[in-house]
Order: sequence, then C-alpha cells, then structure tokens
Amino acid sequence: EAVAAKWMLEFACSCLCRHFAEQSGAEFWRWRDVAQALINGLSQIPPHQKKTVYLCQLLIRVAQGKSLGLQFENDQRISPLESALSFWTLLEREENKLEKLHEDIRRLIQIQIVAVHMENRYFKEAAEALERLFTDSESDKPLRVKLATIIKTKDPYVPLLQSFSYSLLIRKMKSYINLFMKENETNFLLQEATKHVASKGLGATALLNRPVEVNENDESDLETKQRFVLSIILLRDVLGQ
Repeated sequence: EAVAAKWMLEFACSCLCRHFAEQSGAEFWRWRDVAQALINGLSQIPPHQKKTVYLCQLLIRVAQGKSLGLQFENDQRISPLESALSFWTLLEREENKLEKLHEDIRRLIQIQIVAVHMENRYFKEAAEALERLFTDSESDKPLRVKLATIIKTKDPYVPLLQSFSYSLLIRKMKSYINLFMKENETNFLLQEATKHVASKGLGATALLNRPVEVNENDESDLETKQRFVLSIILLRDVLGQ
C-alpha cells in the first residue's frame, strides 16, 4: 500500500502541475482532492517526498489565493496566500539552486498577500499581514516600507501592485513547475500509463475507462499490468472517499 500510495502521490502531483499550468479548473480541483487524500493518509512525510507534498500544498493555496474566506490554517487571520508562503519556504529549504526564481516567487507572494487584502478593502488586515510577513532584516526593509506606504494610501491600483500582479505570480509558478516536471520525468505511474497508451493506441479517457486485459502467458507484461491496475483501483478508491 505504501509503495502504491507513493506512485499515486507522484502521479497526482504531476497532474496538479499540468492542470495548474493549463489553467484547467475542473481537472485541477479533481486532482487536488486526490492529492489531498493521499497526503492526509501519510503518518509522516518521507524525506524523498517532501518536495512533492510541499508543491501540492503550495499549488492548492495559490490557485485559491484570492479567496480570503477560505481557511487552510487554524489561525483564521492567515489567508490562503500567507499559508502558501509557508510551503514555499519549506520548498526553498529543499533546494540549493534557482535562487533568482525563488526570490521572485517569494516577493510576488508577499506582495500579493497585501494586494489581495487591499482589493477586498481589508486595509487593517493587510497591515497586520505585513507585520507577520517580514523580519527586521535590512534586506527586507525597502519592500516592507513601500508596502506599508501603499496600505496607508488605501489604493489597490498603485503601480507596484499592478507590476507585481497575481497573473505574474501565476506565470512565475508555471516556470517553476516546468523545472520541477523536468526533474521528475521518472514518475513511475506516468511512465507505465504512457507506455500502455502508446502500445494500445488508446486515448487517456479510454485508458481510464477500459479494463486492462491481462495476458497470463506473459509474466513480465502481467506484472506491469497488475501494478497499473492496482494504481487505478487506488485512484478510484480515493475519488470515492
């Protein structure tokens, strides 16, 4: 079960990434539920799956970043984007490169945390969020001061907020996703599904709806198909929860 769940979590993360990048809402929400169910089933996060789990949680929160009514944390003051920032911080700790992209995404999330509050006329909450976002380091001071000044104007359409927009955050996230996907091309279930589709000439919908025919005379093929069937059964069980 643990091995199958590992395959499925990797596959679910891959699907989340693809549908986030393609902005295909219904499919993204479907795979969000699958990924979340699998993550909830982990008693603890294995070290080799930390990036996968953190990225899933990050994408789920960024996708709903403008919905201030949604709560992901016990502290009701924490917006979806502020929760997303905590997972971005965890992802940064798992990587030792991409410094420029890391910094760009971090700054965009921070700015949009303030911007989303201001767009909804929650100026007091924007100021409180700003206090939580930044340390007292000198490197943070210029942006912190600029955002504090913007909050006082109560104008959500100032050039800074327009330049570092939510759509730019999404584009930067897509750039990160592309790099993540290239590094994780060895996704087992995705490879097996791709080979099966290629060998049978099936479309993705037909693949998921059509029973796998097992040839008992071919032990190698049997083992591969059994693993694939197990994964599909697990997926259907998760979706039924």
